[in-house]
Amino acid sequence: MKNLPRWIFASLAKHFEVVSATNNIPYFVEGVDERDKDNMQGSHSELRVTGPFIKEIANGQYHVEAVLNILVTFNMDMKGSAYEIVQWCGIFQDEMLAPLPVYKLGDGPDDDQSLVGCLRAKGGSRDAVRVFHFVQVHITDRIRQSEVDGIFEMDTEDVDV
Repeated sequence: MKNLPRWIFASLAKHFEVVSATNNIPYFVEGVDERDKDNMQGSHSELRVTGPFIKEIANGQYHVEAVLNILVTFNMDMKGSAYEIVQWCGIFQDEMLAPLPVYKLGDGPDDDQSLVGCLRAKGGSRDAVRVFHFVQVHITDRIRQSEVDGIFEMDTEDVDV
């Protein structure tokens, strides 16, 4: 299972890159894309992945969980809709409710782009795909932030064999 963390991360990064581009939402991946003052001060979204958490449930069968969240930062310039940040969150939340494919992506010898499986939002009332809206950062900084967050899971065989 040594390649699975890379495949999950790369697949989610690519998937949400397409979603963001389709909806004209500036997008960054934490730990991959370079941050600088100019691009981080504008309205944007930022993908963060925690995990995966892998547990063997039977011989060669694994249960995989990952936490996925997208931080949305929005400049309050009063030129656009006051609800645009909420709309962006709705786009990401809707996408997270659908199966998220995991492919063998990366630069390793086993990365043939074949499908490994699909992460799905974990079921249960405490595990919903949630949107959190935070307050304005500071009275002089006209920035709002929200986060779309969920726990995702899939079962798979030992994919590195």
